[in-house]
Amino acid sequence: MMMKVKQNRKGKRKNGFYKDTGGFSTTFDIFLFLIMISISAMILLPSITGNTQIKSALESKSQENSGDTLLTLLNGKVYEFEYIVAGDQLDAVAGPLNNSPVFTTGKKIIAGKELRHKTFSDIAAENAAVQWVIYYNGTRTQLNFMMTNYSNSSKSIMKNYLDEQIGDRYGYNFTVLWRPFTGVPIGGDLDIGEPVPDNAYVESAYITMPYHIVISRKQVEDIIENNFNNSRFGNFSFTLEELKNNESARNVIEMEISNKINNIINDTVDDSVDLIVDQKLGPVLDESRNKMIEDVNGLLLDSETSFNQEINDGINNTLNNVSADLSGTMADKLKDYLKVAAKEEIQAATGEEIRSFSTELADMYVNNAITIVEAKDRIIIEVFSRININRAQATLSLWEKRK
Repeated sequence: MMMKVKQNRKGKRKNGFYKDTGGFSTTFDIFLFLIMISISAMILLPSITGNTQIKSALESKSQENSGDTLLTLLNGKVYEFEYIVAGDQLDAVAGPLNNSPVFTTGKKIIAGKELRHKTFSDIAAENAAVQWVIYYNGTRTQLNFMMTNYSNSSKSIMKNYLDEQIGDRYGYNFTVLWRPFTGVPIGGDLDIGEPVPDNAYVESAYITMPYHIVISRKQVEDIIENNFNNSRFGNFSFTLEELKNNESARNVIEMEISNKINNIINDTVDDSVDLIVDQKLGPVLDESRNKMIEDVNGLLLDSETSFNQEINDGINNTLNNVSADLSGTMADKLKDYLKVAAKEEIQAATGEEIRSFSTELADMYVNNAITIVEAKDRIIIEVFSRININRAQATLSLWEKRK
């Protein structure tokens, strides 16, 4: 379902502590639309809403119907909450101005956002989507540091919602795990509630993420052909035929196939990262921030540190303090960092799996259990199983409270 965004275009004000907020507001409407607040990411779940259904499901709680409660909670409405875009960064550069009512009012006018009538699942998905956390080289790096205020505010409102709906009677834990590249610690996660005991009822469901990135089958087929065309044994068909024609080189051929499949997965990850950054993150990072910085600096007239410097310092610290040799635009830095981190983690996590997969594929082809076309289909399925950008897993655990 697609919805239209009404952009707030305010005229120039005479107040001395901020300038024309029209461009700034529009910039952040685009910012939130393109990156985080997906108004087209409607959760593909039944339309079960309202406290009556929640209470009814809880009254008849069992392992079989625990999913009813999860679906009901996901579709419940959170009526409103507020947050400040780049709120933590604004506070950092404001210094003593933080205590000024003029600053507080201006901050809300320029960067404040209020969301109304969002489903719980939308907010949960968006919370995970805004993070862009990378666990890499023993560090936890949150690339989208400008939305930490949103993450904290939305997590707080979700906890309040769960407390009101189920917290009076049940202990609970609600998690969302988003890994755009399967098994790779890149993405976002959310954990609300207490540690889960062994006797908890657990149910999971997939929720739609506000990233609609599509890697087509044709793209993966082209990546397969391009990789195997550089094989020492020829193209994809010739490489598989060599398995039958040169039994003594079986291990060498299998290793070649395994390496090529790893390269195919890596190339697909590269294409996915390019799409995410080019279509979602890049336009904002490289083009839209200047107007936002200008307006915020107008608010912070007495601050010794400009918001532009605060943002640049944050980006450089985020991307450069992880032993990454990066250059170019902000979008280029983001692409390079994501690609390096993702591919290293994929190689570490899936190297043995791909080797086993290649052996099984070779066995099936040599024994005439599959054709060349079917072998390629299996590789395509394997590649797509590693790319999971558009959905996250939500899990609800419930248990009776001790009286």
